[in-house]
Order: sequence, then structure tokens, then C-alpha cells
Amino acid sequence: MGVWGVVLYWVLPGGCGGFVVHRFSFREVNVGDVLGDVLRIFAECGVLPMLHVAGVARFKVRRDLSLALVAGIAGVEEAVVVLGEPRLPAALVRRALSVRCRRARCLFRGDLSWLDVARLRNRYNVYFVVEVGGKKIIL
Repeated sequence: MGVWGVVLYWVLPGGCGGFVVHRFSFREVNVGDVLGDVLRIFAECGVLPMLHVAGVARFKVRRDLSLALVAGIAGVEEAVVVLGEPRLPAALVRRALSVRCRRARCLFRGDLSWLDVARLRNRYNVYFVVEVGGKKIIL
């Protein structure tokens, strides 16, 4: 659990340990030693991580250790949700206005912020495809 109940995760390539979803791994951020976390990840994985603020946004960590917004989640109310398992847990559709699925891909309309927090806290094998500025981004 992060500061003030905010859940923060490092997003890494899939083979770098942690909770794996699609081609990414998620590790909780040690808020007491963020710089140490970044340096350990760089030494272990050979890449700078991305920072995922559950329900809010994903940021890229730049070489100068500043953050660049990759995609915002807050306020997004439509996304393609891809399931790692064929059945969507009922808990994930509680706040949906509508969900239409074809196999493991669902068009989700509703509170994507809540869905993002739920999938990370419960470690559901689910990822989102959102469209930002005409580009599709996997979150």
C-alpha cells in the first residue's frame, strides 16, 4: 500500500519478477526507498521501470529520473479489457455500465479506475487496451 492509500507499482518487462500480466510484471513500490528501488530494478533488469499509480495513470521514468505521462486512467470510461483466463470475475463487472465479450476480449464501459485498482490488488490476470491520442496503449 502506498502513501494515503494510493497503490503504486513498478512496471517491468515480463521476465523481471513480480506479478506478471501479459508482457509486463508489476512490483509494489517501496515508498521508503524509491531511488533504491529504481537502482535495484535497473541493475536486475537492465531497464528503467515505468511507474503505475493504480486507478490514476502510468508514467515512464526518464534517465534524469523525472516522470513522463504515458497514459491517464482516471476519467477513462471505455477500454478493451483482455482476460488472461476465459471467465471475467464477477467482482470486476460490478461498476461496469456495460460489458460485451467475445472470447477473452471485452469492451468495457464504466469505471476503469476502479477496475484497475481491483485487478492489481487482487492480482487478476487482466490488462487494458486504451486509445490515447489515436494510439493504442496496453496498460
